[in-house]
Amino acid sequence: MSEQTDASLVGAALAGKPECFCELVRRYQEYVYGVTLGILADFDLALDAAQEAFLCAYCELPKLRESARFGAWLCGIARNTAFEIRRDRRQQECLAGKAAESAGASAAAPSAQQVAAANEQRESVRQALLRLQDADREALMLHYADGLSYSQICSFLSISSGTLKGRLQRGRAALRKELAMVERNCRENAPDEAFTRRLEQAIRVFGAKGPATHHLPSAWHRSLRDQTNWILQAGEEGFRIDVALSHSGSARQRYHAVTRLALRKDDRGFKQLERLLEDRAARVRRQAVGWYAARIHPDNPSQDVRGFREPARTSVKGLEKLLERLSDENFNVRRAAVAAVGAYVDSGDPRVPQALRGALDDSKHKVRHAAAAILRVPCPGCGRTW
Repeated sequence: MSEQTDASLVGAALAGKPECFCELVRRYQEYVYGVTLGILADFDLALDAAQEAFLCAYCELPKLRESARFGAWLCGIARNTAFEIRRDRRQQECLAGKAAESAGASAAAPSAQQVAAANEQRESVRQALLRLQDADREALMLHYADGLSYSQICSFLSISSGTLKGRLQRGRAALRKELAMVERNCRENAPDEAFTRRLEQAIRVFGAKGPATHHLPSAWHRSLRDQTNWILQAGEEGFRIDVALSHSGSARQRYHAVTRLALRKDDRGFKQLERLLEDRAARVRRQAVGWYAARIHPDNPSQDVRGFREPARTSVKGLEKLLERLSDENFNVRRAAVAAVGAYVDSGDPRVPQALRGALDDSKHKVRHAAAAILRVPCPGCGRTW
């Protein structure tokens, strides 16, 4: 299998053979680790980011247009994943600290940073790496930590050999005294067989349904949610943490904040939920639409899925907010809004059937199909009748 090209392995993975994607993991794990380590300068977070990048790549595999360019595409995913974790890191440490203080010392688990700080040499290496520019550190990690050749690195990063040599020269000059120690520590903490086996197990679980667009959160984000989840509906401190998460720079954190704020069942949580209807990330808006519909309409089918019931709120204002989402730029948000507005189809409000008929002309078939199912008319896209 190792003789197969990237394109053939990608094709086989899309055809329902997750073991072929596992072969791509083995082929590229050193590359991905080098990229994430170059951005994060932290061994534990780099491994975490590498794992998340591979799982994200598998889930998003159908979106890869050119199978032969899998390596360059994977490099982009690894970079985006590492940058997102780096952006969240300071805020997450603050939130995790608040949760740990509220939960008590016994509930706090040692973080990746605490483990790194316990090892003086590893911390010295981390500080040395942080002195480098991102691009120089990335090139240096791929060359020394992973032992890749110049041609392999240039191909993976899509840069010229001259550019690579310049980055390596700057990196070596900045780490004159620590270079040997950096190389040794990076290789000691590189992905091992256990890392590969964990990824293979996760990929095979996903493989039961084939590559899809769901996403498996990393251990880093999961740890933060575990530490803060207990504080849900736990008073003023819990509310402050939920609001902080809803303003996070990470779409993933804001996505999970939607559920926490919706479950609070109070006016302050409802107002925050209403604000998230206009979040810049489509998946956050989609999640907010579903929960908002559950909050304003007691008979909305989405409540049965979530096991959530409470008296209806101001239906007129709430309906107006949902009608606005029917013109959202993301079709998944529009589809969620169609389902939410459909709960009002028997309310007698003339805006509801008018809006749903307008959705029959949507550019996306899934939106048209959802509207047709509610109106009980043939679907304009596939002709299905109800």
